Amino acid sequence: MFRNWLNFFLSTLFLCSPLFSFPLSIEESKNYRDIGKYFEYVIVPEKESSLDRILREDTLWRPNPKATISFPRTKDPLWIKITLIHYGNLPHTFFLHFSSPVIDVFELHAQVKGKWITQVSGEQVLQSNKPIYSHIPAFPITLSPDETRTIYVKIHSANPIFNFVSIYNSRSFIAYSKKQDIFFAAYFGAGFMMFLFSIFLAHTLRYKKFFYYFFYLATVLLINSFSTGFMQYIEIGYNHTWKNYLFPITIYLTSVFGLLFTIEFLETEKNFPKVTRLTKGFILLFISLIFSIFFLELKNFIQLGVTLVIIPILLALSISIMAFFKSKRKLEVILFLFAFGSILIGGALNTLTVHGWIRPVHLSSYSLPLGSAIEVFFLSMALVLKVSDYRKATEEKQELDLQLKIAQKLQNGLLPQKRSHANGHALGFRYSPASDIGGDFVQIIVKENEIGLFLCDVSGHGIPAAMIASMTKVSLQIWDDSLDKPGYAAERIRLSLLSSLAGHFLSAFFVYINQKEKIIKIANAGHHPMIYLDRNGNIEHITSPGRAMNEYVESRLIEKTLPLPNSGTLILYTDGVIEARNATHGELFGEDRFHSLLQTLAKQNPQSICDEVITEVEKFQKSKRSDDDITILAISLEKEI
Repeated sequence: MFRNWLNFFLSTLFLCSPLFSFPLSIEESKNYRDIGKYFEYVIVPEKESSLDRILREDTLWRPNPKATISFPRTKDPLWIKITLIHYGNLPHTFFLHFSSPVIDVFELHAQVKGKWITQVSGEQVLQSNKPIYSHIPAFPITLSPDETRTIYVKIHSANPIFNFVSIYNSRSFIAYSKKQDIFFAAYFGAGFMMFLFSIFLAHTLRYKKFFYYFFYLATVLLINSFSTGFMQYIEIGYNHTWKNYLFPITIYLTSVFGLLFTIEFLETEKNFPKVTRLTKGFILLFISLIFSIFFLELKNFIQLGVTLVIIPILLALSISIMAFFKSKRKLEVILFLFAFGSILIGGALNTLTVHGWIRPVHLSSYSLPLGSAIEVFFLSMALVLKVSDYRKATEEKQELDLQLKIAQKLQNGLLPQKRSHANGHALGFRYSPASDIGGDFVQIIVKENEIGLFLCDVSGHGIPAAMIASMTKVSLQIWDDSLDKPGYAAERIRLSLLSSLAGHFLSAFFVYINQKEKIIKIANAGHHPMIYLDRNGNIEHITSPGRAMNEYVESRLIEKTLPLPNSGTLILYTDGVIEARNATHGELFGEDRFHSLLQTLAKQNPQSICDEVITEVEKFQKSKRSDDDITILAISLEKEI
């Protein structure tokens, strides 16, 4: 009875005033107890940091000011001590548990039966030398009934020190370890599946955002392997100092890839250019900070990374909020906002727990990995939506590609069949579309002693222009039946196209050549004049009145008959030739340059003339693609025998 009253008195006195170093009562009937606030601590220089020095009577022990062991900037070893007493009927093994694995070395010193024993754990200790094979530092302490024991723990770390310290009975510690194993197995299993998913996305879709997500997820999993203690299982030789450098470098890389992923996923380049420049500035800052490891002490390097990591999280949240109010795809942005909000909440809970403001239960103790797990889940959902969008876009592109292939076949059918002569007259032809398909159309009709040349230019280019050009070809059957009446045929064709133009207009030039009667008949529907180039280089424009074909105004075409010259070249062309623009100066190719070029080619055959014109136009505009379709057709008036 007296012992129980004494136990009650000492425990009450100790709980009310932790400043006094009274024994802390522990009982096997209690599952676990958080005991961080009952420790005393002292920091001594490295040279004097021995157990003998700590045991001296003049050592000034101070009460631990928080509910956790938290010393982020200490350069010298930290010693903590606590006195435990076991009021039980039988001997029992308790487990002293330190929650934070990001510690180089824990050394536990205790006197058992007059002898000092030492146990070690932590990052820099091989698993085979630890008292318990576990990813968490824990030390078994066996106490007999009414036994009092003072425990000294030396903590030597290059990283900031923050620990939740608990004492467990055997059953509760085994149950706790199993729960942790299940929790972390599920966590890293899901993380690994997300990792494989990100590899698949990056490899399959080959978009930058998925590559950034892959690297971001890899660095997040690496950080959590430190925060959960699984990094302790990785042992390379007998030197573990590389872990002290890998931990902060991973934090900086997470910031870099997180920001890169943010600006790519939320497409800030086009929506928020100033914010994008600011974000890229922070990315360069974090990259440069990685190299500061060569100039800063390791502790300062780590502390800087732990402090600055809040910047990319807040920046990503700010950008996602801005995108939410501007983007039309709200759900993806909301998921992104929830993702970085969860990691921010997880980090905040972890900080509050480290400082002892929140009780270190499972939720708060592992709020950082939980927050990152929720973040990865929301980001994966957002990426699934992106993949769905890309799939729809891919299907639409495939459908469009199919339509383009059909339109290209249609376009090829509009071009004249490959031929070098017509009734003994040499021909030349070149076509250079502005896009995959265009709206220029050429037709060559050859009958006995008669040749019909037709060239048209539909406004615009692409599929609509190609469709109108195709309908024009069908309508040209009217001219084929009355080749010697180009004016009549032009008007009939215009009437047949009225309901199909849909706002487009069509310029065209009809040429009828009768070799027997030595005449030329022309009809011009608002097109450039035909050029007659004689062998001396003289140029004459041949045209007739007429407006472009459209659905609003009559063309009022007037057919004109001219004598057929004995020599020279007739040239038809579309406005893409003279309106070709220089990419550097914006200057047009122009009629003067075109005419001067033709004069130098007066003695060339028609195909050479067409080839040289296209070559010079491409040189002038410094590109093989123009703003408009380019077509040129030429025929020699000398009949080859």
